[in-house]
Amino acid sequence: MVEISLFRFDKKIDLESYYKPYIYEHFEFLTLRELLLDIKRNDPYFKFGKTEFVKINEKIVNLDENLDEIFKKTGNFIKISALCQTRSTKDLIINNDDFIKTYDRFSEILGQNNEKEFFLKLEPLFYSSKIREFKEDFLGNSAFVFANYLIEKFPCKKDEILNLIKDEIIYYIKPQFLLKDPFKTDEIVKNLAKMLNLNFSKKENIISDEEIKNATKKVDFSKFNIAVYSDKNLQNLVKVVANLVNFELENENIGYDILKFDEKVALNLAGEILFNAYDSGADFLLVNDKRAFYMFDALSKELQKAQNRSLNNFYILMADEFLSLLKGEKIEFKNHKLEVKIL
Repeated sequence: MVEISLFRFDKKIDLESYYKPYIYEHFEFLTLRELLLDIKRNDPYFKFGKTEFVKINEKIVNLDENLDEIFKKTGNFIKISALCQTRSTKDLIINNDDFIKTYDRFSEILGQNNEKEFFLKLEPLFYSSKIREFKEDFLGNSAFVFANYLIEKFPCKKDEILNLIKDEIIYYIKPQFLLKDPFKTDEIVKNLAKMLNLNFSKKENIISDEEIKNATKKVDFSKFNIAVYSDKNLQNLVKVVANLVNFELENENIGYDILKFDEKVALNLAGEILFNAYDSGADFLLVNDKRAFYMFDALSKELQKAQNRSLNNFYILMADEFLSLLKGEKIEFKNHKLEVKIL
């Protein structure tokens, strides 16, 4: 049995969107498209038009992806929504005018050359980033794949194209596809970054995976609810010694690289993640990345201001501190802005 929660909204009659449940005891659909067509046959008010990509559990999926592969990733429950819910006009159909308008920025360089056919295929990438929630004029991740395509096709225009995206690429956040990224966005952006002599930071582990796997477990943490930011090995340890609390944004980009260029956007990105962990019911957030500790703790005052909220009795713990506590060692939390109340 599989359970489906499907995004529904009709701009003409609905004040708010909602999710409608569907249950299939048995099905023989090969692709997601076939599933949606079956829903449409039994529910004539449901529409998805010429939509080619949707989001399943907040990750992008092509309608022609194999349904068995999707369920291997999600389990027996999937939540299907439009690429951009706020721009939905009828269910999974969206108004993509904001995406179409970004082509104009490139048309000035292209002149008489028309490359709109390829450009239109990149729609899911445009709606793959949270950046536009905080920076409306961001060209979107689609711009980077399009720029790479144009550079390969019109090498004589390389400098003009790179000049167009140089101030945009700093906002790049890897798109989240449920299965694979058909556009190879991350690979392309890394190549463009090299052309622009731009370096993205990498995760700075506080302790190694080996240290986590070999952690001494003397102290009882079974009464603690602990959220972990973006570290599978640390999550596995917490599952053994405490109660792991998963939260929706636990693997989202913290905006560290954006901070020096656009503080407002970076603080909003990190703030959303921090308060998502806070709202999950965790006692504290555990991190194994020096960058994450800086964003969540050192800038905690700024994040609270950006979100217009307060963190009450919530704090950030570093992985090495957690391992020391597990051993029964007494430690001081001198470098913390948020007060640690572990005992």
